[in-house]
Amino acid sequence: MRVSPRITATFLAGAALLAVSTAPAQAQQAPAGEVEALRAQVQALMARIEKLEKAPSTPAGPPASKDAPLVSADVFKAPQVTQSGNSKVKLTLSGQIGRAVEFADDGYDSDTMFVDNAQASTRIRVSGQAKLDDNWTAGSDIEFETSSGSSRATGFGTDAGAFSVNERKAEFWVQHKSFGRLWVGQGDTATNVTSEVDLSGTATLVSHTDVGSLFGGVLFRNKANRAAGPNINTVFNNFDGLSRDDRLRYDTPSFGGFMLSTSFIEGGATDFAARYTGKIGDTEVAGAIGYADNDSRTGFDTQTNGSISVKFASGFNVTAAAGTRDVGPRDSDFWYGKLGYLANVTGLGNSAFVVDYLVQKDLAIAGGDAKAWSVGYVQTIDAFATDFYVSYRNHSYDTRTVKYKDVNGLISGARVRF
Repeated sequence: MRVSPRITATFLAGAALLAVSTAPAQAQQAPAGEVEALRAQVQALMARIEKLEKAPSTPAGPPASKDAPLVSADVFKAPQVTQSGNSKVKLTLSGQIGRAVEFADDGYDSDTMFVDNAQASTRIRVSGQAKLDDNWTAGSDIEFETSSGSSRATGFGTDAGAFSVNERKAEFWVQHKSFGRLWVGQGDTATNVTSEVDLSGTATLVSHTDVGSLFGGVLFRNKANRAAGPNINTVFNNFDGLSRDDRLRYDTPSFGGFMLSTSFIEGGATDFAARYTGKIGDTEVAGAIGYADNDSRTGFDTQTNGSISVKFASGFNVTAAAGTRDVGPRDSDFWYGKLGYLANVTGLGNSAFVVDYLVQKDLAIAGGDAKAWSVGYVQTIDAFATDFYVSYRNHSYDTRTVKYKDVNGLISGARVRF
């Protein structure tokens, strides 16, 4: 049992006072040497009392577990670590809330929609990591998308729909410093995000290559007769690899900023990717290129895609992406460009300003010509761990036989990270 220093001090003080009060009586009966010894004991007790009084008070309680995580309490600088049921595994709980309000006009009608931003959807993630030694590490990820009214599917008059839970990741991995990492389970294929490398600070929210993710359920309307045409998500696609799937994936270690990856996917598909992240002087550079063979799976045969982004020390940045997909009787292509500026101009967190433009050819049908451009602003509030954003996007689509009205959309929302 731990005794408080203050209780100890009180006890010793009582002993000292008792000794002092009885010292004169003892002095009449005891030799001088004993009296001096008694005085020395009293002085030692008083010195002990003074030392204990200066010591900081520690509340009583059970001893701390040796497995208790010792991490920074600042959740915005480092992820909080949750106590695992297995003391050998470091468990991290994280996620985000991504809600937005959209207003869209199809040239004839307009509507306001309350959505979950599909590019930054509401998610929850649990990851574990354990270390064998300085070379070997293992880990696992479970991540779910928990959205209501996805912006990719919501259109005019569309009910937001019931709350849904979709799997994003359910995987484990093993890594060696010299040999790389092996992933097993549902997760990113080797080519996922190869069309979305972006240093502008906006790509995971607005003004990105995945045009269909924000106003995807809104329909184009025929200029001649107001008839409904295809929706936005149908005529735009950034060919971003093979997304997430049940797969076996291997990543090499990073060599001078370069890393190679490959994966073998459920259904027989395979893909390969190369990535680079580094600096040239004060300029940041990131890029990726991917190739996928869809094998017997439906949708397309093969595709090649990539993206590159450069951010200068001044905060100005440029991003480009392109891809081509073999969809059977024809090829479909897209080209994308973005100009941005990223800096902490408010003192609250980074501010990002962007303008972008994308062209898509022959995706839904031969002769289909889709274009989109946008302007966007993202403001990060570090103290809230939140990104606020607003963006305006114009969408246009025509075929060889039909002309459609442009669809204009405005989205504003926030992503709260935890």
